[in-house]
Amino acid sequence: MATERTASADPEMDRRLMAVALRLGRRNLGSTAPAPAVGTLIVGFEADVPVILGRGLTGVGGSPHAEIAALAATGAEARGSTVYTTMEPSPDPVDGVSDVEALIQAGVARVVTAMENPNPRLVGRGHAQLRDAGISVTTGMLADEARRLHAGYISVLAAGRPHVTLKLAVSADGMIGRVAGERMLVSGREAFARLQTMRIEADATLIGIGTAQVDDPSLTVRVPGLRAHSPIRIVLDTQARLSPSSSLVKGAADTPLWLVTSSEAPIANRERLLAAGVDVLPVGTGSGGVDIEAALRLLAERGVTRLLVEGGAKVSASLLHRGLLDEVVLFHAPVVVGPDGVRALAGGALSAIERSPRFRRVEEARLGEDRMVRYERSV
Repeated sequence: MATERTASADPEMDRRLMAVALRLGRRNLGSTAPAPAVGTLIVGFEADVPVILGRGLTGVGGSPHAEIAALAATGAEARGSTVYTTMEPSPDPVDGVSDVEALIQAGVARVVTAMENPNPRLVGRGHAQLRDAGISVTTGMLADEARRLHAGYISVLAAGRPHVTLKLAVSADGMIGRVAGERMLVSGREAFARLQTMRIEADATLIGIGTAQVDDPSLTVRVPGLRAHSPIRIVLDTQARLSPSSSLVKGAADTPLWLVTSSEAPIANRERLLAAGVDVLPVGTGSGGVDIEAALRLLAERGVTRLLVEGGAKVSASLLHRGLLDEVVLFHAPVVVGPDGVRALAGGALSAIERSPRFRRVEEARLGEDRMVRYERSV
């Protein structure tokens, strides 16, 4: 039986347990949108030794909330426990009861959160109600890590668009593939495996029509048994030229495919794709194609919080120059494509990412023969 512990909280113990909650929440990343992927632990202490009594994470589509799932797994043992959760519990009812009310009714003694709820309508209210009920509250534990986990939810609230991650596999001579001919895989097996994880953790993945026509990708998760975790596939296609015989369209019955096109695209093209099971989304046009900012706002309205951009050069450059990239993951490969290659980003933009004060390098790793470097937006 766990014993109540409300005093002399150990910050190092809090950090360790919050790190576990963050890893737990990440398990459903890519499946909970538009809700954040929260992780919750309910912990008892026996002679200062933590005992995890229950775990919960946000369910697919956002329900149940992680706190509710953790309390259901714990039962009566939750009384007197400490709760570690990666975001401030919601004070608003979901499915009849709020996270805060459920914690109060369960008799928990202490709640430790990583961050306040970024929703202006909810921020601070959950913490205040818990304190009013006599529950000890500690917040800000591993806040930076929590903001990374919940970056999509935060971005939709703050900017009205998804959190955008650009992935590029770049050859030694700065190319992402060939202009024409047989499809060329620039990076190796280990980088490909990391890409599968990135797809699983994204709500949607996006390419331009040029990449769709040249590479004919499926954009699904290629890990045995995990295809169902594939993100929504999105193609930017001003004139709705995507072929109904493409791999993307053929797979639309199993994995959603959205085509973001111009409201002036030929009606016959749009109707042909609609008949093939594609969700066609007309938006206005910008310089040279689809209005990318309007497209991102539309994706957010449709529940996309985390967007992975996989190509090509034109789409990537457009997002970069408009300041719409939040994260960049570069896979540097030792192969040389040659003069018939497609340059990763025009105008020296690739090296600009690496030197720009707008981005800071946060991770670097060897993946087989490739070198992965990850950058985050800093300003």
